[in-house]
Amino acid sequence: MTAADHPLVIGVGNIYAGDDAAGRHVAQGLRDAGFPGEVVESAGVAADLVPLFETRDHVILVDACRSGASPGTIHRFDALDAPLPPFLSPLSSHGYGVGEAVELARALDMLPARCEVFAIEGACFDMGTQMAPAVAEAVEHCIAELMTP
Repeated sequence: MTAADHPLVIGVGNIYAGDDAAGRHVAQGLRDAGFPGEVVESAGVAADLVPLFETRDHVILVDACRSGASPGTIHRFDALDAPLPPFLSPLSSHGYGVGEAVELARALDMLPARCEVFAIEGACFDMGTQMAPAVAEAVEHCIAELMTP
């Protein structure tokens, strides 16, 4: 498999805001593990994410969320199946984020042929806090899953 056969993985979040850093840690872990495709870190601003979708066949976005599930729960969505759930939009230390980016790309007919979202349930998004152990475990699980061909 070549790098072109792998998706673009975008790890989203604020590295300094506790569980909100989950997506960024997935991106860093993939890079450290030698992920053969492209990996990008993003603060998650929708206007910055949509251009990353252009000319891509497959994009995977990884972000933290708050849906009410237990911390560390991994939600996985195929963005082509249906609009993303509302809980991917309102939490946002990064303003309009992943949910809005996907919906904007959908409206502009710019969604890649495959667009997946991994949302890791967080508990604490306060600045200066560490990720919860359950969230850190979910980060490792996502890295392992994405490294598996």
